[in-house]
Amino acid sequence: MAASLDGGFERLRPIAGVYREGLSTVRPALFALMLWIAAVSRCDEPRPPEPAPVPGPGGFVRVRGSLAEDVDCRLLRAEGGRTYSLSSRLRNLANGTKVCIHGTLAEASPCMTAPMIEVQSVRPWSACP
Repeated sequence: MAASLDGGFERLRPIAGVYREGLSTVRPALFALMLWIAAVSRCDEPRPPEPAPVPGPGGFVRVRGSLAEDVDCRLLRAEGGRTYSLSSRLRNLANGTKVCIHGTLAEASPCMTAPMIEVQSVRPWSACP
């Protein structure tokens, strides 16, 4: 209760749990809080992680993907979307088989798809990190 000028008391009415006199200080604070939340939060889609850099020719690679066939060479379609040609035809494995290829990147390739992996070993899908 607050005293009026004539000595009587006038009843304060609560508005949304806050008395009118306190409302003038709450609104700017609430507005500032909303601006801060809008500035801190983002509605942007998260960026995908940058692909790992591909080592140069002669560099060792471990690539996980599925086998495919091209006119001139066997291909490996890696998880990241990159396509590699393989030095070995891997005749005992069907197209679509998911494998992990260990090998080195070749300096030159007789295939139309580059880069080429000189296959050292073919392992199960789970053998790649």
